[in-house]
Amino acid sequence: MKTLTVFFALLFASLFAFSQDISGDKFRYPLEMDVKPNVNPVPGPINTIPSHPLFFNINISAQSAPQNEPSVCISRKDPNRIVAAWRDFRYGIDPVANRRVGYSYSTNGGLTWSVSQILDSMLLPTLTRNSDPVVTVDTAGNFYIAVIAIPFSGAANLTLAVYKSTNSGVSFPQAFICAQSGSEDKEWITTDLSPESPFQNNLYISWTRFSAITGIKLVSSSNGGVNWSTPVAVSDQTSGLQGSNLCTSPDGQVNVVWLGFSGNADVTFDKSTDGGLTFGTDQIIASGLFPDGLPNNVNTFPTMAVDLSSGTRSGWIYVAFADNRNGDCDVFVTKSTNAGTNWSAPVRVNNDAINNGKIQYWPCIAVNETGNMAIIFMDTRNTSSNTIIEAFIARSNDGGVTFTNELVSGEQSPTDIPGSNVRFGDYIDIDYVGQSIVPVWTDERAGGFNMDIYTSEITEVLGIGPTAGIIPDNYSLHQNYPNPFNPTTNIIFGLPKESYVTVEIYNSIGQHLKTIASGKYVAGNHSVKWNASGYSSGVYFCRLIANDFSETRPMLLVK
Repeated sequence: MKTLTVFFALLFASLFAFSQDISGDKFRYPLEMDVKPNVNPVPGPINTIPSHPLFFNINISAQSAPQNEPSVCISRKDPNRIVAAWRDFRYGIDPVANRRVGYSYSTNGGLTWSVSQILDSMLLPTLTRNSDPVVTVDTAGNFYIAVIAIPFSGAANLTLAVYKSTNSGVSFPQAFICAQSGSEDKEWITTDLSPESPFQNNLYISWTRFSAITGIKLVSSSNGGVNWSTPVAVSDQTSGLQGSNLCTSPDGQVNVVWLGFSGNADVTFDKSTDGGLTFGTDQIIASGLFPDGLPNNVNTFPTMAVDLSSGTRSGWIYVAFADNRNGDCDVFVTKSTNAGTNWSAPVRVNNDAINNGKIQYWPCIAVNETGNMAIIFMDTRNTSSNTIIEAFIARSNDGGVTFTNELVSGEQSPTDIPGSNVRFGDYIDIDYVGQSIVPVWTDERAGGFNMDIYTSEITEVLGIGPTAGIIPDNYSLHQNYPNPFNPTTNIIFGLPKESYVTVEIYNSIGQHLKTIASGKYVAGNHSVKWNASGYSSGVYFCRLIANDFSETRPMLLVK
């Protein structure tokens, strides 16, 4: 009884203050306190992408020199711990680019990040520079950053190496050489995190060897990166291929994908069932016109992820890639439901108009432990030129059948480069654990070759698809439950038809705090969870906007 009394007292006070602030014209914001639902909404466009930023952007690298090719990984032991790394040029661009690897860590799920640091390249004698970082983590919470180590003289042969952190990404005082028998480049690293796998916590790195015995190679470590196996051949071909990416299945199967350059863009797959000791026969799983028209002739490579959940899609393998089969560069996903034996027809991920001259590229895919999918990619659909880009995220909760598209960038970014030594990079990255999605991308909004690494806090998962098969007659926003709540609550809304939806959170004085859902939803009832762990007790308001319909409801957070 006391809780309800407090609730209504706070609610009345907040509504009174709210109305006073409006009448006094102390602030302006796009919020209408609808009490009655609009039961006769006027149909509106469902593919419109809002021009305002949907998510708060965070500059992780925060350096005036260029940083690009970012990677990110969330700890499975403690999802509040996150590490991001990138290629960093703060020590020099010309005449010889002084490539280093910068990194930062978060202890609160990506809300704030440490001041960026540089990996100590002196841990690898004679290899004084680093490039092309990729981050992974094991079940104990140890982080690893795979790099290409380079002699300062710029010798032709490049070395594959790994830096290790045993203090949740605060420092990386250990470094180990993984391979240096040729010119090693374009690497990716992953960890077998499946509790069902006989190879749990094995580290795997795939890469392209450009000299000596060439082709896609793989090494593994079963003792935390200290020792590495002899490189084995993954690809049957030895030339015209690069950009490998890899992941492991629940049973420990190692899956590798890469891009072939045989005229078309051939997305090629192979797998190992014995912990990376041997591989089978290469399989082209998708082929389209080679991506062109990308700024500065950047590469765009395939990436992959596996559903490690215990659900009906457990073990499904997803590959995201980009090509020009529709006339301009689009992002697609193909999937295998039988361990890589057969692959589906590609599904287009970006939902702008087909062959509109706009481009999407650099897709990176992640699947969380419940089987939900998120893909980050760069996009020019809203910009005046294909040299001006924005970061988008596509999400799917139905195994890649349908996707929402969400604008993540708060500002548009040029793609200017100071020269071929720095370029704009070849990839971005994303990770997805629980309800936390952490993307990282290269962003030049500051101008003047000042590339920075940006991220965004995205903690809620869209509920895509109707619940219980019921299609409502009207638009509606239901009261959240539980209410009062601490710290999470469920927000339910109903759509009579497919609509573009935005769900926003405001505080008691009408300040916009967060957009917790946005995108195109099918007709039905949907649920979105809001985690208010970072907010103090009080009254908050949830606003639903769907086409021309809007409705707002109060919520009480009691801690």
